[in-house]
Amino acid sequence: MPSLWHQKHYPVTIAVSKTPLSSPFYIAKAINAFDKTCVDVEYIAVNGGIAAFEKVMSGEVDFGTSSDSAIAFQSLTHHNFVTHTMFSQSDNDIKLITRSSDQIKSVRDLKGKKVGVIKKSASEYLLSTLLAIEGLTIADVDLHYYTPELLLQSLRDLEVDAIIPWEPYAFQASKLLGNKITTHNTKNLSTLSFNLISLTPNNLLVEKAVCIIKGLQIAINYIASHPQKSKKIVINQLNLDPSFIDWVWPDYIFKLGLNQSLILNLQSQASWAIDTHTTEYSAPPKSEKFIDTRALLQVEPGAVNLMH
Repeated sequence: MPSLWHQKHYPVTIAVSKTPLSSPFYIAKAINAFDKTCVDVEYIAVNGGIAAFEKVMSGEVDFGTSSDSAIAFQSLTHHNFVTHTMFSQSDNDIKLITRSSDQIKSVRDLKGKKVGVIKKSASEYLLSTLLAIEGLTIADVDLHYYTPELLLQSLRDLEVDAIIPWEPYAFQASKLLGNKITTHNTKNLSTLSFNLISLTPNNLLVEKAVCIIKGLQIAINYIASHPQKSKKIVINQLNLDPSFIDWVWPDYIFKLGLNQSLILNLQSQASWAIDTHTTEYSAPPKSEKFIDTRALLQVEPGAVNLMH
């Protein structure tokens, strides 16, 4: 068996979205986890999973970190990419926030109200899910579209009655507006996962994915054993308020996986996008074609749980 020092190291570039959901990548770099695998890694920092996706599609980077929502929506127009593994999840990353003075007690009270969301994203998808649970549809509210960073301002400036931001914007809202706002309990109503994506891979790219996933596995084990040190690394890497990490960390699950719930999630979000936003597609593409199990099966076969 070749010694560690003679092992071939592949150079790889990864577009890493600047969010705590990318924590396993920051931890892996900080503890030199990739030194123990077969890649020399360079990170390109980007704002959001869609920006990471675009860098992968343009060939600027080999891999990227992207949410299942970005994968679902992009699958309608791009067919030459895959996810190699999920590595983090949150069931409380996107939140419904209203002004306390408006006495909006439940989702049913949103009927006829102005709601600010991020277009064609997990934000708008969660709103439609919340409304459906109450027997309502998007047509029952007055929808307003904003970029993520302008959502909070729209609520503060009374342009809208409710907003559906993701983190860190929900945390910023609670810090800035305190008891002037109500953050409704939507935990468990949607799960956001972060994934390692690439263009549809040849054998060499699969080999590189194996090396990256091994590094992520080392990092995820470190997070489980050293939660406080891990939080400090992420706080320093992203220059975050420590109280923000305390706010989101309990909602995070860091583990490798490719499972049936990811496929169902991709399928339902792609179907929703077609129903609400696009006319050129009658049915979403099969989500299974965007999942490549080869690398994960070599690292942690038990993490692959897909029906055939």
